[in-house]
Amino acid sequence: MLVEHHAKEKVSWPDDCRLAVALTFDFQGGEDVRPDRNGRMNHEEWTQAEYGPNTGIWRILRILAQNEVKASFMVCGGIAERYPEAVKAIVREGHEIAGHGYHHEVARDLTKEEEREVIRRTTEMILNRTGKRPVGWRSCTQSTNSLGLLMEQGYLWNSNSFSYDLPFIWEEGEQMLVELPRQPFGDGRAYGQRDSGNPDDALKVWKPFFDELYEESKTTPTFCPFQFHPYISSRPGRARALRDLIQYMKKQKGVWLATGSEVAQWWLSQGFASGRDKKIISTAKPRRAAGALQSGV
Repeated sequence: MLVEHHAKEKVSWPDDCRLAVALTFDFQGGEDVRPDRNGRMNHEEWTQAEYGPNTGIWRILRILAQNEVKASFMVCGGIAERYPEAVKAIVREGHEIAGHGYHHEVARDLTKEEEREVIRRTTEMILNRTGKRPVGWRSCTQSTNSLGLLMEQGYLWNSNSFSYDLPFIWEEGEQMLVELPRQPFGDGRAYGQRDSGNPDDALKVWKPFFDELYEESKTTPTFCPFQFHPYISSRPGRARALRDLIQYMKKQKGVWLATGSEVAQWWLSQGFASGRDKKIISTAKPRRAAGALQSGV
């Protein structure tokens, strides 16, 4: 039986911070560019997407280093395979590596076995390239099997739900998975994907999003997740918008800029799963844990 556990009592963040901000980057290249019916690739679309792992990732890492913030990078297994130096640099700079499918597969189009294999291959490739096992996950869509498969393979957190503001817990039998909800204000929507949109307009979306949650945090702590893509937000001009946003948030008092695993581990360690409202999602037979929950990054 799959259930959700939501915080019933007032939550808190470390050092009495009011607002937790998670900067997440979906690190893919041309994985979502498919051949046409004649088997031909769109060269322009492919190379625009490949800007991320070839060029943009290094600008993103410079911006994060200059502003002394850490982020979570959701990395496709295929990117780790094709661009090992880039993913090694992410880890070397102290950022978190999470999983993002192998070739940006659409999870809802996969069988259970196919999706299990995608998660396994991605996990192993990232571990092989970086020496660190990913414990966070965000896929291209989510299937009815995704949560159970992530629990089965020992993941700590998932980030695919748009339904809530605060993190919550998925539980099935003896297994648990922290959900870090995301918001539909990512750079793909703000810019209209690869080759359109105005950086100033993106800031007009992102700043009020942050400001609203920061205002609400006067009453109760809030959670502010951002979703970016290196191939979108690293272009000159757009990178300035990302830099301006980070610097703006850092100027506010009581803001905790954290990785996905830091938020998930805090949520679990504080026992926010205790005394919660419980919502039953399905009546599938509970499955015992395959092993201890991984909590490292």
